[in-house]
Amino acid sequence: MRTIRTKHWFIKLWAVIVIAGISFAGSVNAADTEFSYNGDTGPGYWSELNSEWGACAGTAPDARQSPIDIDRVKIDRNLMPLELQTFPTTIDIFNNGHTIEQRYEATGSTIYFEGRAYELQQFHFHTLSEHAVEGERGAMELHAVFQEPGSGDNLVIGMLFEAGKKNNPFIQTLIDAGLPEKNGDTTMTDEPIDLADVLTSTSSYYTYPGSLTTPPCSENVTWIVLQKPAKFSQAQFQSFRRILGNDFRPLQDLNGRTARGTSKKLPDKYDDDD
Repeated sequence: MRTIRTKHWFIKLWAVIVIAGISFAGSVNAADTEFSYNGDTGPGYWSELNSEWGACAGTAPDARQSPIDIDRVKIDRNLMPLELQTFPTTIDIFNNGHTIEQRYEATGSTIYFEGRAYELQQFHFHTLSEHAVEGERGAMELHAVFQEPGSGDNLVIGMLFEAGKKNNPFIQTLIDAGLPEKNGDTTMTDEPIDLADVLTSTSSYYTYPGSLTTPPCSENVTWIVLQKPAKFSQAQFQSFRRILGNDFRPLQDLNGRTARGTSKKLPDKYDDDD
């Protein structure tokens, strides 16, 4: 009888180990799930690729998915210029297979917005822009991702770019360092960069509740989209577009949301010679 009990105990233990192994393997596979911006792994299928990505479907009546077309704006006189404090960091850009991203951690760079403090984690790029304003996309969009310690909630500053004739010095610094062209490539230099050097006016912006624009599409993002677009040259645009292709998510339903803004209209666009 003693031997039988030991055998039963061993079988139960082995079953637990097997189940745990399957669960662990499943979690690893979930983390490694690939997505893209076209075909069978494109945005229309994201919610089917991973059970944890259900929010990407955006089918719930109260879904708060991003990006959106900012075509309905309510002026909010309580919106103040952004309390943004950034510090330089060295260039550390990498290609994660979906975008070109600059790591921006542990610098003390912070934004304070509506009583909450968020720490800057990274910034990255999308071509074309993900957000649209009154139906018009930009040539590129920068996303600066901040996170609130503890809650894990995010605040993302989005800034659209328009392609013109003159180079953008900040963008050129990244290009000169060598944009990482393939998935897994990294470029690191001692050249200092500061996010604040590329941002346009932080006094004029739109804000709305939304989501991450990549899986798992978590709806824990406060979006701030600067009203004034940045400018860069056609050649700079092509440097990014050649690597990124079309890495923008389609516009999502508003589902009753209205963006708040410091003003309703986009400021006058740059002249072609700017």
